Amino acid sequence: MKRRLLSFALCLVTLLSLTPSVANAEVLSGFTSKVDYDNTDPNRYSIEIDLVNQIITVYDQSGGTVLQSLCTTGSRKTPTGSGKFRLGDLKERFGYFVAYGEYAQYWTQVVRGVYIHSVMYKSKKLSSMSKSAYNNLGRNVSHGCVRVLPHIAQWIYYNCPPGTLCSIVKNRAEDPGLVSRLKSAIPDYSSYQQPSDSHDTPAEVPATVKLNDVPVRSGFSNSKDKTIAKLSYGDHVELLQISAEWCKVRTPSGKLGYVKTMYLACDPDNVRTIQSYAATGKTYVYSSASRSSSTLATIPKGKTVNVTEQAGSGWLYGSYNGVSGYMRTKYIKLTDTLLYPNPDGSYPDGTAAAAAQSQAQAGAGSGSASAPSSGARIKNGIIANFRSGPGSEYGVIAELEPGTPVKILSVAGNWYFCEVNGLQGYLHPSCIAGF
Repeated sequence: MKRRLLSFALCLVTLLSLTPSVANAEVLSGFTSKVDYDNTDPNRYSIEIDLVNQIITVYDQSGGTVLQSLCTTGSRKTPTGSGKFRLGDLKERFGYFVAYGEYAQYWTQVVRGVYIHSVMYKSKKLSSMSKSAYNNLGRNVSHGCVRVLPHIAQWIYYNCPPGTLCSIVKNRAEDPGLVSRLKSAIPDYSSYQQPSDSHDTPAEVPATVKLNDVPVRSGFSNSKDKTIAKLSYGDHVELLQISAEWCKVRTPSGKLGYVKTMYLACDPDNVRTIQSYAATGKTYVYSSASRSSSTLATIPKGKTVNVTEQAGSGWLYGSYNGVSGYMRTKYIKLTDTLLYPNPDGSYPDGTAAAAAQSQAQAGAGSGSASAPSSGARIKNGIIANFRSGPGSEYGVIAELEPGTPVKILSVAGNWYFCEVNGLQGYLHPSCIAGF
């Protein structure tokens, strides 16, 4: 008992000193969320989530306890699955749950749609932290994710990079004494101090859609997730979470959801900006340099416009979305804005092409997406079976040699509908290179 009390006391001391340091912050390269990590070694720490006692523990390499606290895991209807996992690439500093209409801080992906994150918030205001979610720590009432105190989520976010071992266990013996002590270490809701954070806010990565009718999903982990929007060829989105398979995006209309990475052109390690005119608030294109003149178009906040000349005091002349007219200098300012790649990965300013998305080789998502053009070809070293339907059970209508040019017409399920030398049929994505 004395040993356990000593361990618990040391744990409390650890929790009091969890404010992250940014002296050695490092951002990982590639198709992974852009976090200023305090530790990038996935073997330095390991995480255990105890489903019986609702306890999360982080261990160091020697097995010593780094931190320990109560958590909230999935309910009986939406249980958190047990097993050993390596943390994924998807992370988000302060994100919105598309499916549930709530926010949380410091998302760290465990596997698929299961994250470790803070307790819920009603908005991005820290004062909106959910009292019920806070008081439910120690109970299994979540939608499947693992909720923890904000400072616990923060420490894991910055110190447990992708590849860190996370064991979710369901066979621990009940330990009411430890649960009681951990519960007593949590301050009352009104007394909890939100953690400070001096890290840089992760950059939102600009990306361009490569296809038509690309589905934006409410999630990506099960059949309950729905298509909530469709994107078109050339649409611009911002990436909020990044992995080789899926990205969480903000669409041009402001919707949030998940899109297959293979449908996006982007360079996550080289966010480019340019100086351009943009609306600092909602404004309009006017027919003349007068506020009493008719409005020709509405310019939403943040949208870029083309300015061709100064048009008298307080006015500019230019265009927005092809509509020419006059705009007020009060709302149109020269600012640094994101530079989006072209759908083929090159950039309008002539800089180098975006990083190759060789990691994004997973199958397509739900629905179908038609590609206006394709530089695809049959991979080297194989003879590809060109089939009459989207599955290996369909007949082979042709055998295609390596390097054969392929035009992708649409994407449905895990197959491409293609055209080769005037013949139409289906190819599995594993047979195709150059897309």
